[in-house]
Amino acid sequence: MSEIRYPYKPKLFVAILCILFFGIFSYFTGQVASENDRGLILNRVIEFSATGASIFYWAITGLFGVLSILGAVLLFKGVTSKNELVLTDEYIQAPKSGISNKIVTVKYENIENITEQKVQKNLFLNIFHDGGKLTLVSSVLPKKEDFEYVKSHIVSRINC
Repeated sequence: MSEIRYPYKPKLFVAILCILFFGIFSYFTGQVASENDRGLILNRVIEFSATGASIFYWAITGLFGVLSILGAVLLFKGVTSKNELVLTDEYIQAPKSGISNKIVTVKYENIENITEQKVQKNLFLNIFHDGGKLTLVSSVLPKKEDFEYVKSHIVSRINC
Protein backbone atom coordinates (compact mmCIF):
# COMPACT_ATOMS: atom_id res chain seq x y z
CA MET A 1 0.00 0.00 0.00
CA SER A 2 1.42 3.38 -0.90
CA GLU A 3 -1.25 5.64 0.57
CA ILE A 4 -4.99 5.89 1.06
CA ARG A 5 -6.78 9.24 1.20
CA TYR A 6 -10.17 10.00 2.70
CA PRO A 7 -12.02 13.32 2.59
CA TYR A 8 -12.06 14.61 6.17
CA LYS A 9 -14.62 17.38 6.57
CA PRO A 10 -18.01 18.08 8.18
CA LYS A 11 -21.05 16.64 6.47
CA LEU A 12 -23.28 19.21 4.78
CA PHE A 13 -26.55 17.57 5.82
CA VAL A 14 -25.64 17.76 9.52
CA ALA A 15 -24.58 21.40 9.19
CA ILE A 16 -27.85 22.35 7.46
CA LEU A 17 -29.89 20.52 10.11
CA CYS A 18 -27.95 22.33 12.82
CA ILE A 19 -28.64 25.72 11.24
CA LEU A 20 -32.34 25.00 10.78
CA PHE A 21 -32.97 23.31 14.13
CA PHE A 22 -31.18 25.83 16.33
CA GLY A 23 -32.22 28.78 14.16
CA ILE A 24 -35.91 27.92 14.54
CA PHE A 25 -35.58 27.41 18.30
CA SER A 26 -33.66 30.68 18.58
CA TYR A 27 -36.46 32.49 16.78
CA PHE A 28 -39.20 31.02 18.97
CA THR A 29 -37.38 31.53 22.28
CA GLY A 30 -36.68 35.10 21.16
CA GLN A 31 -40.41 35.59 20.61
CA VAL A 32 -41.15 34.19 24.07
CA ALA A 33 -38.48 36.41 25.63
CA SER A 34 -39.72 39.60 23.95
CA GLU A 35 -43.37 38.96 24.90
CA ASN A 36 -42.78 37.60 28.39
CA ASP A 37 -44.68 39.24 31.27
CA ARG A 38 -44.69 36.35 33.77
CA GLY A 39 -42.28 34.67 36.12
CA LEU A 40 -40.91 31.17 35.70
CA ILE A 41 -40.45 28.24 38.06
CA LEU A 42 -38.01 25.49 37.02
CA ASN A 43 -38.61 22.05 38.59
CA ARG A 44 -40.26 23.68 41.61
CA VAL A 45 -36.75 24.69 42.74
CA ILE A 46 -35.65 27.83 40.91
CA GLU A 47 -38.01 30.80 40.78
CA PHE A 48 -37.58 33.72 38.40
CA SER A 49 -39.44 37.02 38.47
CA ALA A 50 -40.88 38.31 35.19
CA THR A 51 -37.62 40.17 34.50
CA GLY A 52 -35.50 37.16 35.52
CA ALA A 53 -37.57 34.88 33.30
CA SER A 54 -37.08 37.23 30.35
CA ILE A 55 -33.33 37.26 30.95
CA PHE A 56 -33.36 33.46 31.13
CA TYR A 57 -35.28 33.24 27.84
CA TRP A 58 -32.88 35.70 26.17
CA ALA A 59 -29.92 33.61 27.38
CA ILE A 60 -31.47 30.49 25.85
CA THR A 61 -32.14 32.45 22.65
CA GLY A 62 -28.49 33.49 22.55
CA LEU A 63 -27.31 29.94 23.11
CA PHE A 64 -29.48 28.63 20.26
CA GLY A 65 -28.26 31.50 18.07
CA VAL A 66 -24.62 30.63 18.74
CA LEU A 67 -25.29 26.96 17.94
CA SER A 68 -26.97 28.01 14.69
CA ILE A 69 -23.90 30.10 13.81
CA LEU A 70 -21.72 27.07 14.59
CA GLY A 71 -23.83 25.15 12.06
CA ALA A 72 -23.07 27.88 9.51
CA VAL A 73 -19.34 27.51 10.23
CA LEU A 74 -19.65 23.74 9.74
CA LEU A 75 -21.48 24.32 6.46
CA PHE A 76 -18.77 26.72 5.27
CA LYS A 77 -16.00 24.29 6.24
CA GLY A 78 -17.85 21.38 4.62
CA VAL A 79 -18.14 23.26 1.33
CA THR A 80 -14.69 24.88 1.21
CA SER A 81 -12.44 22.40 3.01
CA LYS A 82 -10.02 20.23 1.07
CA ASN A 83 -8.84 18.40 4.22
CA GLU A 84 -7.95 14.73 3.92
CA LEU A 85 -6.95 11.90 6.20
CA VAL A 86 -3.93 10.14 4.70
CA LEU A 87 -2.80 6.63 5.67
CA THR A 88 0.55 5.22 4.62
CA ASP A 89 2.72 2.37 5.85
CA GLU A 90 4.81 4.79 7.95
CA TYR A 91 2.43 7.49 9.21
CA ILE A 92 -1.05 8.93 9.48
CA GLN A 93 -1.77 12.51 8.49
CA ALA A 94 -4.97 14.34 9.43
CA PRO A 95 -6.31 17.70 10.56
CA LYS A 96 -5.91 18.33 14.30
CA SER A 97 -9.73 18.40 14.58
CA GLY A 98 -12.69 18.04 12.22
CA ILE A 99 -12.72 21.75 11.32
CA SER A 100 -9.05 22.61 11.82
CA ASN A 101 -6.71 23.63 9.02
CA LYS A 102 -3.66 22.50 11.03
CA ILE A 103 -2.43 19.19 9.60
CA VAL A 104 -0.76 16.74 11.99
CA THR A 105 1.53 13.93 10.84
CA VAL A 106 2.11 11.08 13.29
CA LYS A 107 4.54 8.25 12.60
CA TYR A 108 3.27 4.91 13.86
CA GLU A 109 6.49 4.37 15.80
CA ASN A 110 5.75 7.54 17.83
CA ILE A 111 2.28 6.41 18.94
CA GLU A 112 2.23 5.69 22.67
CA ASN A 113 -1.42 4.76 23.19
CA ILE A 114 -4.81 4.63 21.45
CA THR A 115 -8.24 4.90 23.04
CA GLU A 116 -11.69 4.82 21.51
CA GLN A 117 -14.68 6.78 22.79
CA LYS A 118 -18.30 6.57 21.80
CA VAL A 119 -20.58 9.55 22.28
CA GLN A 120 -24.07 8.61 21.15
CA LYS A 121 -23.41 7.25 17.65
CA ASN A 122 -20.18 9.17 17.11
CA LEU A 123 -16.84 7.38 17.48
CA PHE A 124 -13.59 9.09 18.45
CA LEU A 125 -10.14 7.54 18.09
CA ASN A 126 -7.69 9.30 20.40
CA ILE A 127 -4.11 8.80 19.28
CA PHE A 128 -1.58 9.76 21.94
CA HIS A 129 1.89 10.33 20.50
CA ASP A 130 5.15 11.91 21.56
CA GLY A 131 4.00 15.28 20.15
CA GLY A 132 0.57 15.35 21.82
CA LYS A 133 -2.81 13.97 20.86
CA LEU A 134 -4.65 13.52 17.57
CA THR A 135 -8.36 12.75 17.63
CA LEU A 136 -10.03 11.16 14.62
CA VAL A 137 -13.81 11.53 14.43
CA SER A 138 -16.02 9.07 12.58
CA SER A 139 -18.58 11.71 11.59
CA VAL A 140 -16.16 13.61 9.33
CA LEU A 141 -15.18 10.53 7.34
CA PRO A 142 -17.38 9.50 4.38
CA LYS A 143 -18.60 6.21 5.94
CA LYS A 144 -18.49 4.37 9.28
CA GLU A 145 -16.63 1.54 7.54
CA ASP A 146 -13.85 3.98 6.67
CA PHE A 147 -13.39 4.78 10.36
CA GLU A 148 -13.16 1.07 11.20
CA TYR A 149 -10.60 0.52 8.45
CA VAL A 150 -8.50 3.48 9.60
CA LYS A 151 -8.60 2.22 13.18
CA SER A 152 -7.60 -1.33 12.25
CA HIS A 153 -4.85 -0.03 9.95
CA ILE A 154 -3.33 2.05 12.76
CA VAL A 155 -3.68 -0.66 15.42
CA SER A 156 -1.96 -3.20 13.15
CA ARG A 157 1.09 -0.94 12.82
CA ILE A 158 1.74 0.15 16.40
CA ASN A 159 3.54 -1.48 19.31
CA CYS A 160 1.42 -0.44 22.33
